[in-house]
Amino acid sequence: MTSWTSSRVAQVLHTAVPSEVEFSAVSTDTRTLEPGALFVALVGERFDGHAFLVDAQRGGALGAVVQVGRDVPDGLISFAVEDTLTALGDLAHDRRRCVTGPVVAVTGTNGKTATKEMLARALGTHWQVHATQGNLNNLIGVPLTILSAPPATEALVVEIGASVPGEVARLRDVTEPTIAVVTNVASGHLEGFGTLDDVLREKVSLLEGAPTAVVGTTPPELAHRARAVAQHVVTAGADEEAGVHPDRWAIRVDGAAEIVVRGIAMTLPIVGKHQVDNAMLALAVAAELGLDLVEVAAAVAAVSLPPGRCQVLRHGSLTVLHDAYNANPGSVAAALESAEALRTGRKFVVVLGSMLELGGQSTALHEEVADRVLAADPDLIAVTGQFVPAFRRHASLLGERLLTADDPPTLGKRLAGRLEGTEVVLVKASRGIRLERAIPYLIPGGDG
Repeated sequence: MTSWTSSRVAQVLHTAVPSEVEFSAVSTDTRTLEPGALFVALVGERFDGHAFLVDAQRGGALGAVVQVGRDVPDGLISFAVEDTLTALGDLAHDRRRCVTGPVVAVTGTNGKTATKEMLARALGTHWQVHATQGNLNNLIGVPLTILSAPPATEALVVEIGASVPGEVARLRDVTEPTIAVVTNVASGHLEGFGTLDDVLREKVSLLEGAPTAVVGTTPPELAHRARAVAQHVVTAGADEEAGVHPDRWAIRVDGAAEIVVRGIAMTLPIVGKHQVDNAMLALAVAAELGLDLVEVAAAVAAVSLPPGRCQVLRHGSLTVLHDAYNANPGSVAAALESAEALRTGRKFVVVLGSMLELGGQSTALHEEVADRVLAADPDLIAVTGQFVPAFRRHASLLGERLLTADDPPTLGKRLAGRLEGTEVVLVKASRGIRLERAIPYLIPGGDG
């Protein structure tokens, strides 16, 4: 990749060229800024990066991208633009153009992170891969992911999220994927989108103009919409109707998935049938890229996920499935299926916190999930937040099997007194609830 010279930055941002310097990196955070960096002063509802221009200069920044009309400290060269967030995306797109290998972008309601991790391992069998770290999947995080790619990067795997209409399309233009992946579409972020059809339209926008699209099978409409906008579409998943699917698969008693695909056997070290879907998406991408699937299967079988995503915690004979990083009706259903696979005759406990960002459908969807949980017939149900009123309809039926509390720690304390120490416990909620705070009461030293 060519260096970030002031001439190059000015060309990308269509601004005048200030004095010629070379920047070490592009940054939006004065706390982690490298000496010699170009600081981009982002503006949001609760922050204004222009207030930190002096700090950036003291931290060693040589220049800054600022809004037109803003004051800049003496000695700090500047590039004035109408919108600094757009400028950040433009710089990232220019960096992406330096990547000569595949650029894979992944979106979807559920499974984005697991699929991204599998894809990074799959592509890593052939290229030097740079992939999204943590939850950097929004209008700021995606550009920062691309801009942080080391010079030796040959391929990118980028996770793309969205909470408002148009976000995926903007990130598609920044990322310019050669292969675009949509894992699935379900009821999530309805507060920002309105309806499930709106969510589907948003996710499918990633595929527009993509040379190759790889999509899951949920809902069936996903593949139909994909074929209307992408040049070449491959479906992948655990079910036989998918274009790429296992020859056979099974969930072991420890929750791991054993898969045979195209005669190649692999065992996933992470829990759940939905991980089979994710693995098939990764293998479908690998097949489209002409990679050795034996090598790819071995790499995918070594995948690991960040804490709180289908994480199995054990304390003696007690098993806790910690899946409290995110929650919507689809992911709760998948987590229930995964937890039941671990049950093997033991008592089953479901611990739930609110599913956030569901908008006007929140009450109905919480009640729908409550009914689904009841159908699984757990021995105990412990809930907080919006699930308290959702289960109130079943209070007389459940009796002492239902525990409620105002917050996760209190819920954990109440539940701990009811456990025998041999149960399977599912812990599931949206990230903002921080339901993991209940876990240390169940498992000493557990995530909290």
